[in-house]
Amino acid sequence: MSSDTTGLMLVGIGGGGCRMVAAACRAHGEGVAAVGFDTDEVASRNTPGVKVHLIGATRLNKQGAGGVHSNGRLAAQDDLPGILAHLKDARVVVVVACLGGGTGGGATPVILQALRAEGKLTLCFVTTPFAFEGADRRQMAERDRPLLEQHADTLVQIPLDELYAGQEQQALAEASREADARLASGLCLLWRLLLTPGYISFDPARLQNMIDRAGLARFGVAAATGADRSETVVAALTSTPLLRKGAALSGARALALGILAGADLRLAEIGTIMERIRAACPKDVHIEMGVVLDACFDGRVELVALAFEQWLPVERRAGMTTGGEYSVEPLAKERPRDSKLQVGSGKFRGVEKTVIKGEDFDIPTYQRLHIRLER
Repeated sequence: MSSDTTGLMLVGIGGGGCRMVAAACRAHGEGVAAVGFDTDEVASRNTPGVKVHLIGATRLNKQGAGGVHSNGRLAAQDDLPGILAHLKDARVVVVVACLGGGTGGGATPVILQALRAEGKLTLCFVTTPFAFEGADRRQMAERDRPLLEQHADTLVQIPLDELYAGQEQQALAEASREADARLASGLCLLWRLLLTPGYISFDPARLQNMIDRAGLARFGVAAATGADRSETVVAALTSTPLLRKGAALSGARALALGILAGADLRLAEIGTIMERIRAACPKDVHIEMGVVLDACFDGRVELVALAFEQWLPVERRAGMTTGGEYSVEPLAKERPRDSKLQVGSGKFRGVEKTVIKGEDFDIPTYQRLHIRLER
């Protein structure tokens, strides 16, 4: 499915990612350009609201990756031309996946790398396993993270322990439904902010500019009703575990904030919200905000926030500048690798990587320095 005229696309990878994208589509209703990719034919049929395409069917016989990381990676490599064909019209791709398994962890870095090579911007949401799932799954997720950071323009990591916070005493099925709904609601709010004409607009182009200048991010949502809702909603946002109970705001270099409300929203309430938000952030934080009024929010105010850990000045952005020159200064979001004994891939398979001061010099320079090539 190609993106709509906004150039914005929502993509689920693996069973968990596709399930959450489908929930976001159902919550939003019409108007979300979305697609999913999975290796399990049975699971792909249980995602009403989004079209899921099978990948690696020849290799895996449509049975799924079996929790094997390499199966997910090879499945994406096998069908990469077809995957990219579904995303050919997108300019900004929002990817959702669950780490710790085969398809989400294995296929997502491959797809992100291919999208970056095509000059598309990516905002990647990934969940990490519960603590009780054991060391193996947590370590598998941790091994995925450097590749995701390398290939995604912005990475939002959501630990399931934080997503499920406060639901420990609920039945697992009910807690799972509520956690999926919580993340789906956040994605739905983000989509409404981007696609609904607002009194203070936050369109996909503004998100694209922020993604192109930022790195790791935290994602949070909050809602409130009543006479003191403007104060209550900010308090709820700053206390959510997804924003590390305010730590993500207090350390943010940039913040994308959406205010979604009904026609009863008052200017004074917007002022209160922004005053409280600025007080929770560093003084020099860059804030982009938007306000959307929609009848479905009558009587309440909802906030959706992306708190970015880095904010690069325009002159240091990678890629083509307006004058046609390339920026080659290393970006702050390039992170050193931990291991000195990592083994290469492709033609370097079996050969120790050339790692100097934390940088892998086997990676082509334009990718290592995040130089975006014009096509």
